[in-house]
Amino acid sequence: MASPALTSSSLEDLYRVEMPQLTRFLVRVGATPYEAADAAHEAFTVAIEKWGSIREPRAWLRKVAHRCYLRQTGHRDTPYDPLPDRPGGTCPIAQVTLKEGNQRVLNALAQLPPMQRHVMAWAQDGFTDREIARALDMREAAVRKNRSRARLRLQQTLVQELGGRDE
Repeated sequence: MASPALTSSSLEDLYRVEMPQLTRFLVRVGATPYEAADAAHEAFTVAIEKWGSIREPRAWLRKVAHRCYLRQTGHRDTPYDPLPDRPGGTCPIAQVTLKEGNQRVLNALAQLPPMQRHVMAWAQDGFTDREIARALDMREAAVRKNRSRARLRLQQTLVQELGGRDE
C-alpha cells in the first residue's frame, strides 16, 4: 500500500516526528551530528520527490539517509555557529545532545563492526528483526545473529569501561 498523497501538513508531521529520530539513527551508525543532519535533510528532499511510491516511510528514510551519509566525501569542518533553528525549534542538533551514559553507549557502538552497528541502530529505533531484514535485504537469521553479537560485545565493552563492575 503506497503512502497517502503528499500534503504539506503530512510532510511537516513526518519531518517533526522523524527528523530527530533519523538524525540520532545516523549518529548511532557513525555519523557526526552535523553529517547526520545533512544526510537526514537530503533524505527528506528525496522523499518529497518520491512520496507517492514510498511504502514504509520510516524504513525508507533510514535507508536513503544512510546512503546519503555514506556518499558524503571527505571530512567536514565542524561549524562554529550553531545550525539555525526552524520555526518551532526543530533543529536536529539540539535533539542529539547526549548525557554521559548515552555517550558511553555511543562510543561502544562505534567499536562494533559496521554491520552490527547498523543492525543495532535499526533495532534501537524500534524495528523488528523481520523489518530490519527486509530493509537491509538480509535473512532474518543474519539480523538476529548480528544483533546478538553486537549486544554481547556492547555488554563486554561497557562492563570493561566500568572497571569490571556489571551495573
